[in-house]
Amino acid sequence: MNAFTSWMDKYLTPVAAKIGNNKYLKAISSGFIAVMAATIVGSMFTLLGNLPITAWTEWLAATGLSKLLALPGQCTTDLIAVYAVFFIAYSLARELDVDGVGAGLSVLVSFFIVTGRATYFATAATDATAVSALATTYLGAKGLFAAMLIALIGGRIYVAVVKAGWVIKLPDSVPPNVASSFSSLIPASIVIVFFVIVTGLCSLTSYGSLHNMVFTIIQSNLMKFMGNNVGSFIFFQLMTNLLWFFGLHGGNIVGSITNPIYTPLSLENLAAYQAGQTTMPYIITGALGKTFIFGGVGSMFGLAILMAFRAKSKQYKTLGRLALPTTFFFINEPLLFGIPIVLNPFFFLPLMFITPILGLITYFVMKIGLVPIPHGLQIPWTTPPVIDGFLQGGWGLALWEFIMVLASIAMWYPFFKLGDKKALEEEMGAMSEAERPAADNK
Repeated sequence: MNAFTSWMDKYLTPVAAKIGNNKYLKAISSGFIAVMAATIVGSMFTLLGNLPITAWTEWLAATGLSKLLALPGQCTTDLIAVYAVFFIAYSLARELDVDGVGAGLSVLVSFFIVTGRATYFATAATDATAVSALATTYLGAKGLFAAMLIALIGGRIYVAVVKAGWVIKLPDSVPPNVASSFSSLIPASIVIVFFVIVTGLCSLTSYGSLHNMVFTIIQSNLMKFMGNNVGSFIFFQLMTNLLWFFGLHGGNIVGSITNPIYTPLSLENLAAYQAGQTTMPYIITGALGKTFIFGGVGSMFGLAILMAFRAKSKQYKTLGRLALPTTFFFINEPLLFGIPIVLNPFFFLPLMFITPILGLITYFVMKIGLVPIPHGLQIPWTTPPVIDGFLQGGWGLALWEFIMVLASIAMWYPFFKLGDKKALEEEMGAMSEAERPAADNK
């Protein structure tokens, strides 16, 4: 184990650190975090309008409130690409030490240029008047991958122009807000002209638009691969756990790679749920992990329960009682660094393999239809077990999450028992040593 730890520390840690510090991945992650509040609010209204209570939904439909409750979701999760493109470009510019507002605005304009306009009809009548409006197909999850590319490319061009000094500089007497607008004029113009050219070139291809090209070639294939491939899902679980073993934030590092794919998959499920479908199109989404992982990496809520109520050593009992409320809300740093579990060979096996095993079981019971697939609601990551399941899939999923808590307790038990025994022996030994000088003085 010492040789393995040394090898991983030498080769894995530097790579993981580079991925975690990559400015482009950090910009994507920051962009998604920035829009999280809006998507959570929209999802809550979607849930409120679609509670699995027939009398409630019929009353909403009869009073017209169902349409009103649908508006927040339509203006948040259904427009997530619009918000993400601004904040990803904003975050990238800030990472590269340039004003983010100008970059975000120029990229947002470019996104709308790439999206283009479409022709709609006011009614279904044969004499309906044609209406030209902004195309909505790629404003949501379907356009999210293209939004990320546009934000990163456009943001990088904006930063390069600014750092090259191609800006309009006004005298110091000019108010800062006016000077800022003029300083971003040339960089924004170059970004917008670039995407006008890209839009024109894409229109000459068989895809017709950049959105369609990116979705067809990249996003749809990645969604098919990662949305139906339990092997890739388990691989990313293992990598997250392995990074945490070395004290690196595996969730942030691996999430910067997986979130751009799993988030659109969750939103595809949410769209199906809003449309009244009972079967969700994707099992593997950003919401899947929350159905079997509780208390953070390693599903340590089960370990905290054991330590709080079954430990014989003072160390484990005290630490368990301190960590129990935090792990209930998915914060397990007290256990990771308090036991510690990080770089502790004794806990390597449970940390690595408990959640992949629970994940495989969960995937297959959802595959055969025994347990509901999460609806893809964007709810806070601190939502406790069972409550999360009820919100994402009703009582069936809530019951499954309760079973998964019990399963994590059972899987952690032998390692907890041995660790607690060792801690108790150390405490008894320390007590004996403390009593020995007193006995010698007699």
